[in-house]
Order: sequence, then structure tokens, then C-alpha cells
Amino acid sequence: MEAPKMEVQLRSVIQHPDQQAETHTMQATGELIEKKGQAYLLFEERTEGMPPVRTTVKLHADDAFIMRKGGVQMRLPFRQDDTRFGTYGNGPAVMDLAVYTNQLEWVPGRFTVAYDLHSDESLLGKYHLTITYSEVTK
Repeated sequence: MEAPKMEVQLRSVIQHPDQQAETHTMQATGELIEKKGQAYLLFEERTEGMPPVRTTVKLHADDAFIMRKGGVQMRLPFRQDDTRFGTYGNGPAVMDLAVYTNQLEWVPGRFTVAYDLHSDESLLGKYHLTITYSEVTK
């Protein structure tokens, strides 16, 4: 059986230290797959002038992650009120990150995560990401 096609909307609010918060939105088409009883949302991010980035989101309320491959390489693991370790790479350089999850919620159709990113014990920023998705109807 083919995975259902999904309309995906992302809204991220990024607050870098000593700067105004930035809001970014994006829409994509993807698919929702289930593997070993776990739901994953897959989609491709396209930004003009940049190579596409394949994104996988493990949808779970207790233990989730976002993985990006392509023009950007990233793996951010999330667990509520816990620090996990991830990576971010752009080209050959890869940076280790500490990800502290402040909020993690998932109900079918909506995934929300608020987290702080640290590198070398310095705060890089506070992030709030909401992904909403629904099946594409013909």
C-alpha cells in the first residue's frame, strides 16, 4: 500500500541571543509512513537557489527527532525536559549540538517542539517549530 500524500506546513520561530525573533514558514508535499509501529513524516524542503533538503520527522510525544539530508545535514533528537546530542552540517563542516527540549507534543496532524540549541556550552538560539500536516484530497 502506498503511503498517503500529505500537505505539510512548517512554522518556526527562532530567537537568537540578543536579537529579534524571526518567523519562517514553508509548505511542502510529503508522505506519512509507518515503520515498526512508529509514524514518520517525510518531505522535501525547497529553497530557491539551494539544493533540496530531504527531511524526516519521527512523530512521537516522548521521543522524536528531525533529520535533514541534502544541502544541509542535521539530526536533532528531542525528549521532553532532557538534553540530547545532535549534529548540524553545511558542506564538510559538522558541528555537535546539545538540544534541550522544553516542549514536545504530537497528535495526529500536528507536531510541536520548543527547544534550545547549544554548541560548546553557548546558547545558539531558542526554537519553536510547529508542523501541521493533512492528507491531500483529490
